[in-house]
Amino acid sequence: MAILRRLMIGLMIFNALVSVPEAVKIGGFPPALTVDEWIKGEPFSNFERGAVYLVEFWGTWCSPCIKNIPRLSDLQKRHASRGLVVLGVASHEFKGRVALLDFMKEKGDSMEYRVAFDADQTMERDWDTEGKEGATFRLPLSFVIDRAGRIAFIGHPEDPGMEAAIDKAIVE
Repeated sequence: MAILRRLMIGLMIFNALVSVPEAVKIGGFPPALTVDEWIKGEPFSNFERGAVYLVEFWGTWCSPCIKNIPRLSDLQKRHASRGLVVLGVASHEFKGRVALLDFMKEKGDSMEYRVAFDADQTMERDWDTEGKEGATFRLPLSFVIDRAGRIAFIGHPEDPGMEAAIDKAIVE
């Protein structure tokens, strides 16, 4: 009996160590914020209930990401008073922090939202959708988190569904 009990405990520990977190999906809760450094704006450590968040993974080398900077800034300005927080998470910076800081010196003033750096791509891996919700992880990729703390949208920031999800989340 003691051997069986030890075997069961060993299997439970093994399962806990090798279990893979569930893929991020609409209706689920977002993974934790695990940025390595806050580059611009007021840092925050978790998603507070009652606020609406737009999290966009982007890169300084990504032309669609750069194209969306004015749109994200506009969304932040228009909806800040109603609880929207926009966060750009720089990921896949192949030239590292220096490239990001150089970009921010050149264009950071046009980014009227918070910016953080995911140096080791840990946050990006945690937020991987595994292709569910029709989105594989490629940049830019955006997530809307509603007032209840659940993911309301996953997709490209130019998808009209993103702004619709923000509008819906703001009025709820």
